[in-house]
Amino acid sequence: MEVNTQRVVADVLANVRAHGLEAVLEATRRYDGLSLDANALRVPTQAMAEALARMESERPALVPALKNLIAGVRRFARAQRQSLQDLTLPLTHGGTVGERWVPLRSMGVYVPGGRAFYPSTFAMTVIPAQEAGVRRIVALTPPRPEGVDPLVLATAALLGVDELLTLGGAQAVAWMAFGEGVDLIAGPGNRFVAEAKRQLVGTVGIDSVAGPTELLILADASADPAWLAEDLLAQAEHDPDAAAVLVSADANLLQAVAFELRMRAEASPRRAILEQSLSRFGRLVQADRAQATAFAQAWAPEHLQLCVADPEAWLPELTTAAAVFLGSASAEAFGDYGLGPNHVLPTLRSARFASPLGVATCMKRQSVLRLSAVDAAAAAPWVAELATAEGLHHHGASAQLRAHAHSPAAGA
Repeated sequence: MEVNTQRVVADVLANVRAHGLEAVLEATRRYDGLSLDANALRVPTQAMAEALARMESERPALVPALKNLIAGVRRFARAQRQSLQDLTLPLTHGGTVGERWVPLRSMGVYVPGGRAFYPSTFAMTVIPAQEAGVRRIVALTPPRPEGVDPLVLATAALLGVDELLTLGGAQAVAWMAFGEGVDLIAGPGNRFVAEAKRQLVGTVGIDSVAGPTELLILADASADPAWLAEDLLAQAEHDPDAAAVLVSADANLLQAVAFELRMRAEASPRRAILEQSLSRFGRLVQADRAQATAFAQAWAPEHLQLCVADPEAWLPELTTAAAVFLGSASAEAFGDYGLGPNHVLPTLRSARFASPLGVATCMKRQSVLRLSAVDAAAAAPWVAELATAEGLHHHGASAQLRAHAHSPAAGA
């Protein structure tokens, strides 16, 4: 019988809200088949440090790669923070109006651990919060019978994460909202995690509701068929529901890519998942430039690669994609591994109005109004007139008191 995801998640959220950690542990027993010790949910920072030390010994090439990833994401996030400038506009008589950027107080980061753990995603969710100045960052990763993945622990140590809990699924998202009391929840997960985040909108902030990953490549005759095929396979290997689509006006290019895809998929250690994904959501489409750009604008894909001779000339027409990769050398795979921009991106056409996860996601704008007595007195008459027109008597009275306070009689 098909599981009703919305109903299951709604029940989990209601139970956790009413019964707290007891309901979290019960949901974990029911859905994950694991009995957790309530006193052992938080991973000691010593365990993270020990895992990193073991990794430095056992996989010496991996740790520098992780450090490169973290450095690249942090460099970009730091520049993002510097670009978010406070605004102050002076008024005539000494007052000011403006806004300031302030970090959220706390943030929950969901670290997936189902099909695979992605240290790159861990870095992409934690670092923007750190650079934003979020004081408390709580990371949660699904429990496993054999314990937390050593790569999760080592990555947490490198990131400087000091709160890591072994909880997963909708119950983990519910605990972040109702137990840990975070202001925002970020990070991808399975359909239950995504649905839990969707249902919690308004209770907490979320980065986005993540759907299956998407890639659209627009290519011309200058593109290499082998490169294009490997880029499509790199997307398809994520998930049976991943969408990997190539559009080109060049029929010969499409034919060559089709051959490369068959040859490479048949030889791949991930053949099963590739064949599922490509058969369901993989497409090679012949269309001219106008049709291709119209399709890209309508789809608003998560990733858009422009494997054309002059990608900058195409870019102005392409405003809806979440992340754009300019030129054949700029494979989407590079974007996944810390060269700068974040790879936690809006999907399911939400890139029409939503943006990649970044430092701004972990902050909010706060408006600030500071009036001098003269400014207040000058504005009071017309503010009171507007308030009266709207039928808000006390708004007008509140403003007029400031006008009277600055009158000559009041000064006498």
